[in-house]
Amino acid sequence: MRTAHVRCGDDLRETLGPAGFRGDFVPFTDPVCQGPVPRTADPAEFDAVRADWLARAYDLDVAHVRERLSRERAALGTLDTYDRVLLWFEHDWFDQAILIRLLALLAHRPALHERLRLLSIDAFDGEDPFIGLGQLSAPQLATLAGRERPVSPDQFGAAERAWAALSAPDPVALSGIGGDALPFLPRAVRRHLAELPWTTDGLSLSERLCLRAVSAGPLPFPAVFQAHQEGDPLPYLGDTMLLPVLRRLHDAERPALALRDGGYQLTAYGQRILHGDATWQTFPRWVGGVLLPGWRWDPDMARPVPS
Repeated sequence: MRTAHVRCGDDLRETLGPAGFRGDFVPFTDPVCQGPVPRTADPAEFDAVRADWLARAYDLDVAHVRERLSRERAALGTLDTYDRVLLWFEHDWFDQAILIRLLALLAHRPALHERLRLLSIDAFDGEDPFIGLGQLSAPQLATLAGRERPVSPDQFGAAERAWAALSAPDPVALSGIGGDALPFLPRAVRRHLAELPWTTDGLSLSERLCLRAVSAGPLPFPAVFQAHQEGDPLPYLGDTMLLPVLRRLHDAERPALALRDGGYQLTAYGQRILHGDATWQTFPRWVGGVLLPGWRWDPDMARPVPS
């Protein structure tokens, strides 16, 4: 059978073949877990907004980013030429956000539905912690053969509702996402909502983890990233993806972090925030379809609340 393997990154490109999974590799990688998710039906407008944010966040050439987004979206149009399409997505928010976008797009192509298979896991024996499929070797991946399942109408419906909620200007509908159709989605969504400023100190979860990482003294970026990964209850940010978070903390008019000699350290303001004597001041940024400030995350009620 002519098979396409759709993956939200390049991490499986070289291991799928040796693991016995033949076919073409089709990446679909826009990290919609970060930055704005515009509510538009125009693909070109969507790509333009995303490319502009990605280029600024990661210091990339905007034309190159837009070309890649357009090329990857166009590749989805070729999936009808395959006998089987295998979707590789694990449990974290990075994967789940791209998965709901992908299924929401493919929901309107019914001729393709019977060819779609989803392989999605949240654990692997012998790998603790299990972060993602990319950490598995070819022999380990080979053991997943036969674990894929057809994508059901309920899964398409759940993905469409979740994608609409993610792009909404308020997070209320997204916070109510539940159900069994996409079993890893509710927890991943809660992790996403924890990136709103918290009612307790104004920090997002990722921002707080970064400040805690350097609370005992200056650390270089690799050590900050490692501490962030270890403290995150559901890690989903890669090392490069953490850089915009750190930039918010040290480029603000009143910074919580200082960057000196290649290491990050707390400012006096950052120390006060961690000790509960000050609140981080959120400047405008996007969390999905939500433009901050305007909403916060209440950890006691485990739901978003208006500022």
